[in-house]
Amino acid sequence: MGSDTTGKKPFYKKWWVWVLAVVIVIGIASQAGKKDGTGTAAAQAEGTAEQTAPEAEPAPEPTIKVSAVDYYQEYDANEVAADERYKGKTLEITGEVTGVEKTLGTVFVNLKGDELIGWVHCALEDESGASKISKGQNVTLVGKGAGKMGFARVEDCKIK
Repeated sequence: MGSDTTGKKPFYKKWWVWVLAVVIVIGIASQAGKKDGTGTAAAQAEGTAEQTAPEAEPAPEPTIKVSAVDYYQEYDANEVAADERYKGKTLEITGEVTGVEKTLGTVFVNLKGDELIGWVHCALEDESGASKISKGQNVTLVGKGAGKMGFARVEDCKIK
């Protein structure tokens, strides 16, 4: 009349648990190879070629001066065009601070991008000076354009 629960297998003895575990381990291992830069033989050979052939250092690229509002509006209007202009380039960005926060050990300064909820998310290179910044203050930061992920971003920022 009742069901027999004593014959039920524990979850770790079921086949689908092991398949899921293997897939997760493979995914983690493949991502770890990408992060440390030792991925392929071609990439390793390229690194060796770069070490043996010294080249003249390129001239430092010019710093692009832009306001946080303009930077935000350009990304809001056309992300592809804004990436071509700013992503990976050195920026000197000026704007009004809407907040200073620390997330997972990284200090972020948010600069006003529009009148509603838009802002430019700036990740500071180090914490020094962040405690002197307050909401409503105008600040200039120098960093690398990092594209848009939710909001326009700038990384490796230093307070000027």
